[in-house]
Amino acid sequence: MAMTTWKTGTRRHGFTVTEVTPLPEINITLVQLQHDKTGARMIHLVAEDPNNLFAVGFRTPPDNSTGVAHILEHTTLCGSRKYPVRDPFFSMLKRSLNTFMNAMTASDWTLYPFSSQNHKDFFNLLGIYLDATFFPLLNEQDFRQEGHRIELADPENPKSPLIYKGVVYNEMKGAMSDPSSLLGRRLGPALFPTTTYRHNSGGEPEEIPNLSWKELRDFHASFYHPSNAYFFTYGNFDLGEILAVIDQQALTRFERREISSEVPPETRRDKPIRLEETFPLDPGTPTEKQTMVQVAWLTCDINDSLDRLALSLLASLLLGNPAAPLYKALLDSGLGANLAPGVGYHDDFRTTFFAAGLQGTEPVHTETIEQLILDTLEQSARDGFSQERIEGIIHRLEFSVKEVTGDQYPYPLGLLLRLIGSWIHGGAPVEALRFDAQVAQLRLKLASGPYFQDLIRRYLLDNPHRVTLTLKPDTGLKEKQEQATAERLEQLRKTLDAEQIRAIRDQASALETAQEKEEDLSCLPTLELTDIPAEEQPVSSTVGNLDGRPVRWFVQPTNGISYVTFHLPTTNLPEDLLPLVPTFCTLLTQIGAAGHSYTDMAERMEATTGGIHARTVILDEPDRLDSVQALVSIKGKALVRNQAPMFEILADICSAPDFTDLKRLHTVINQVKTSLENSIPGAGHSYAARSAASGLTPAARLRELWNGLKQLRLIKKLADKTPDQLGDFADQMKTLAGVLLQKDNFDCAITAEEASFSSLAPALESFFTRIPAGTRATSVPLASFESKLQHRGWATSVPVNYVSRVFLTIPFTHPDGAALMVLSKLLRANFLHREIREKGGAYGGLASYNAEGGIFSLLSYRDPHLARTLKIYDDAVQWAIAGTFDQEHIKEAILSIFSDLDRPLSPGSRGSQEFANICQGLTLEMRNALRRRVLAMDRETLMTVAARYLAPDKRISSVGVVASEAALNQANLELGGESLEIERI
Repeated sequence: MAMTTWKTGTRRHGFTVTEVTPLPEINITLVQLQHDKTGARMIHLVAEDPNNLFAVGFRTPPDNSTGVAHILEHTTLCGSRKYPVRDPFFSMLKRSLNTFMNAMTASDWTLYPFSSQNHKDFFNLLGIYLDATFFPLLNEQDFRQEGHRIELADPENPKSPLIYKGVVYNEMKGAMSDPSSLLGRRLGPALFPTTTYRHNSGGEPEEIPNLSWKELRDFHASFYHPSNAYFFTYGNFDLGEILAVIDQQALTRFERREISSEVPPETRRDKPIRLEETFPLDPGTPTEKQTMVQVAWLTCDINDSLDRLALSLLASLLLGNPAAPLYKALLDSGLGANLAPGVGYHDDFRTTFFAAGLQGTEPVHTETIEQLILDTLEQSARDGFSQERIEGIIHRLEFSVKEVTGDQYPYPLGLLLRLIGSWIHGGAPVEALRFDAQVAQLRLKLASGPYFQDLIRRYLLDNPHRVTLTLKPDTGLKEKQEQATAERLEQLRKTLDAEQIRAIRDQASALETAQEKEEDLSCLPTLELTDIPAEEQPVSSTVGNLDGRPVRWFVQPTNGISYVTFHLPTTNLPEDLLPLVPTFCTLLTQIGAAGHSYTDMAERMEATTGGIHARTVILDEPDRLDSVQALVSIKGKALVRNQAPMFEILADICSAPDFTDLKRLHTVINQVKTSLENSIPGAGHSYAARSAASGLTPAARLRELWNGLKQLRLIKKLADKTPDQLGDFADQMKTLAGVLLQKDNFDCAITAEEASFSSLAPALESFFTRIPAGTRATSVPLASFESKLQHRGWATSVPVNYVSRVFLTIPFTHPDGAALMVLSKLLRANFLHREIREKGGAYGGLASYNAEGGIFSLLSYRDPHLARTLKIYDDAVQWAIAGTFDQEHIKEAILSIFSDLDRPLSPGSRGSQEFANICQGLTLEMRNALRRRVLAMDRETLMTVAARYLAPDKRISSVGVVASEAALNQANLELGGESLEIERI
């Protein structure tokens, strides 16, 4: 375990240590400190981990829905006293080897985290973040760019309509059109009628224009003060050095102040309420089975640590898997397609809450769903839970505490998010990280009586502070909202004289001039190319043989957890079954097997594993684009003591999956459908690009078939069938199982600590003896592929657009790949960010290069424009061909590339990723050759490569767009000969 010499009472650099707590469950020591002069609070986690993280947070409870906290989060990062450039945050993204940089606004706090493995880089970013948060410029122009502004629709025509623009404004237009997001936002005012949570901290689009620049600055002055600050650091860098910088560069310049930012407990209602809200749905979309119903209760205070833990476990007992009583009752009822977004226990507010409900239902079912939930809770309160189930959910908690994650965001950020809620509300943050002590207290409660049943009665059945929310579609709502906005702006216009209209035009022109201006960034710190590791760190492994199958063993510090990955080729499948492989993967671990029901399987997995999942994997050939490896990957993970039970479950799943329960197949298919539909607002740019690329390579075609809008269409057709109509589909699943799940198809990798290998081997060997024998099929090509360029628009209910143009390039080993990688970073940072985000008001303007798949992409995210964006893509290509960048820009792009390439993976993923590289034939030498070519990049090569693959007369390129039907039709009027072929999702 990571140890420290810091002791309670130690005073250094203006801080005093108030608590030192070893946390052996996660091999960390927690050091809690307070700044003597200002009262700033700090937690440092001492860890033997080179990926060091810093964060500073502030309690920021809004008193309205103008999005002031959210817009301030954006504007804070637009220049500061020491770094007076327009956008130091985005500038540092390309001058750093960070492994994470972001900022985030919650309901009552705002957080600014970053992480880096490089000591120099860490302290560069520390200086930027301290100056940005405590000494931001908060210029009015930046407020107008990031928050909201009024412009003329046509700047050259003073009589043209007024329109709203702004990055946050457009972001929230997108967010508030997403019913999954809207459900939680509309629940807030009903559950919390008197406290800050009744407001939308992100901002309601109709309220955002009410925020003034002065109110933004006042909000910063009120809450961004050390006396209201919470610092968090993690890793193996010297704490004293970090404290000295925080004190000298920020805190020493302030005095302690009383800040009124506490959130009081919510006033309790004495009777339940029901309410009905609507969300916008495109007129062409059917309204059937689009409604969501959620029932929610206010529960305990966030600082009631034992009840908080118990309620979290109770939520798992009730909803945690398909066998859980509330989960099963809701899905088996046939009243809806899936659990509603946000079901479960939420402990990130001052007063916590529990929610349960359904989506894919009808408004008429609201009372029935509510009563079903109450009846199921009554039955659970009466019957209780088996000791096996209770031990199962305690095991799952133990697993989640021990597992070192970090693939989606840094592991220490997950630790911070686990404790920040209690910390900012005056609780003991260490309790959120102490597993053994809390479980010991819980067991005492369980031994003394029916604790979980009592919780159900106290916090749910006998609790009158209950809300039943129905969120239903309204095909006319979007038009009403747009009309209301237009009328508001028209009323404003009537109050403006010619001089004021001219001022609006002049402000827009001044902002555009500022955005165009090439800035001197020399005040910002940077790294040099010599700071980049010359080579990738190898991940070593050994190969053995068990029961005739090769097994690759990876030694990693997994904290007592073992990971297994199986790869199975799909190259011997009939072409007509290929589209069904993703559904097969989803079903495989959610149905019965080997005589066990699906509920039995769910309970076994919960009790002895950290999860078992199957998914599709597509591996591109490193040296060619006309071939692809299409795989099924089956993964499992378990604590060392549960390795044998995990392999028994895997053997049941892989030797005898049971596809005969047609009702269960129907339920899971409908869950998949709603999940895919819910993903569109947050991943529209990915869907657009995947669709566009599908005609360029066999691998891209397969990605669209398995992970794109084509897969969603297939699932929607399956979901329209009744259970009785799924017999043929079940037979197809059985055929897939018979072809895929043969022993000779299983390639295996194990990632674990070396000490556990001796017990893993017999468990794995036993698994192989149960898998049916078969002959591994020789690799055969997929159906013949014909390249097809396309301009396609996908129509759905979104108020903003997702616009992509993709280009076919070359395979991984081609020498030009390095230049394309650098070009993607150059275009994103130095052209698209300015043109699409800053000027256009989209949330994101992106460029990416998939070096393995040979696809170069230009994308926009939550974009108010469409035709304009496609024109900007053409301009971006000309910018690159003309070499409108210098060697400093190239250096920054290279740093950004290595920030991505060297981002650390979790111990479990290091093994599985290297296993994929080996299966793919993507060797360490190939990867290091790419690194060398990137490091040696020059301007002339970049210009040549841009012209070779991206120029209009050379490119092999397609366009894909996800937008509303109205936006697509309007774009076609503007695009002329390059109009989009429109399809409805």
